Amino acid sequence: MKQNRYNVPALEKGLLIIETLARSEQPLGITDLFALCGLPKSSVFMILTTLEDLNFVEKLSGDKYKLTLKLYNLGELVLSKLNIREVAKPYMEKTAQDLGFTVHLAQMEYGKAVYIEKVNGPGFVQFSTRVGLAWSLHNSAIGKTLAAYLPEKELDRILEIQGMEATTSNTMTDIAVYKNFLKTVRENGYAIEDEEGEIGIRCIGAPIWNNANDVIAAISITALSHDLQANKFQEVGQYLNDIALQISRSIGYKN
Repeated sequence: MKQNRYNVPALEKGLLIIETLARSEQPLGITDLFALCGLPKSSVFMILTTLEDLNFVEKLSGDKYKLTLKLYNLGELVLSKLNIREVAKPYMEKTAQDLGFTVHLAQMEYGKAVYIEKVNGPGFVQFSTRVGLAWSLHNSAIGKTLAAYLPEKELDRILEIQGMEATTSNTMTDIAVYKNFLKTVRENGYAIEDEEGEIGIRCIGAPIWNNANDVIAAISITALSHDLQANKFQEVGQYLNDIALQISRSIGYKN
């Protein structure tokens, strides 16, 4: 195994044990893993205890261990992320045609909403947004959508690191007001951004769920303010929520 100064020996040992259990056709005990991995029995015992506490392994009779389905479920999450662009693209194209607005798809990366796909609207106005562009969670519809379903502690950590800078006079900068708004996102199934990221631009976003009932992405539309009047927010929001549910069901969401 290649060594470098950034290696974490305990992590390497834990992953070696996981791989060994995954390749074995039978549950393995501490002595088995000692022989197969070449690790001290004390290390094997401590690692197995930690993995059991975290529900990655299950202890059976005879002090044997096997992997649980936790890794499988995590793998399913990864697969859903890899496939989401392909699945969502036809729905995004339909949305762009039906509404006449530019459509974006984003996922959470490093505490921001990052565009992973874009479909331009059919009109003359074309936005300079691009795949890879990152938005803060407080001043974008797609960011608010993803933020609404984060555990509160994780959201607090992100906001503490990134802050809530006012990019326009409409930007939410009060955390209590912001969190109250996120409640309405969960209630309505969509988020509105009214010239909070950029004057003259309005956006609406909706969540995409996977088969584990987790929000893994969000879809949004972007429009000039005069093309998306406030009295259309609910109608467009409900349309987008329906599109998002169709995408969600295409990747295994059951609700």
